[in-house]
Amino acid sequence: MQWPARQEFDRWAGRQQSWGAGLMAVSAALFLWLGYLLLIPFSVEYYSDEIACEAPVFYDSESTSYSQGAGKRCSAARDWPELLGLGFLAVPPGIAGAALFTSGSARTRTSAHVLRILEMRESEERARQKTTRPEH
Repeated sequence: MQWPARQEFDRWAGRQQSWGAGLMAVSAALFLWLGYLLLIPFSVEYYSDEIACEAPVFYDSESTSYSQGAGKRCSAARDWPELLGLGFLAVPPGIAGAALFTSGSARTRTSAHVLRILEMRESEERARQKTTRPEH
């Protein structure tokens, strides 16, 4: 029947789902890394001293006691354009992964639905042949 074609169709759908899940995992890892860089305090080495810096999200230049040089060093260590670039870098794999995963899932469900319809047609055809065939 159509079994080999359906198996290949299902294999392809499974590959799509796997690639989609992988790309979404890459995107999630990038977003987690971005969250870590934005929310966790860090330190910067300056000659032999270590300067403690607040997380970029919570840094407020008016209320912190950083000296002008320390504040510049802290902000240079985690620059906003680089952090935003990391966020923008995480978006395309997330979108592509979601599209591939959704497409693979839809292919799997469609294949199962079509197979069920074919089985129902064959069952109806057998039932029709039984009723129209004269019994001896």
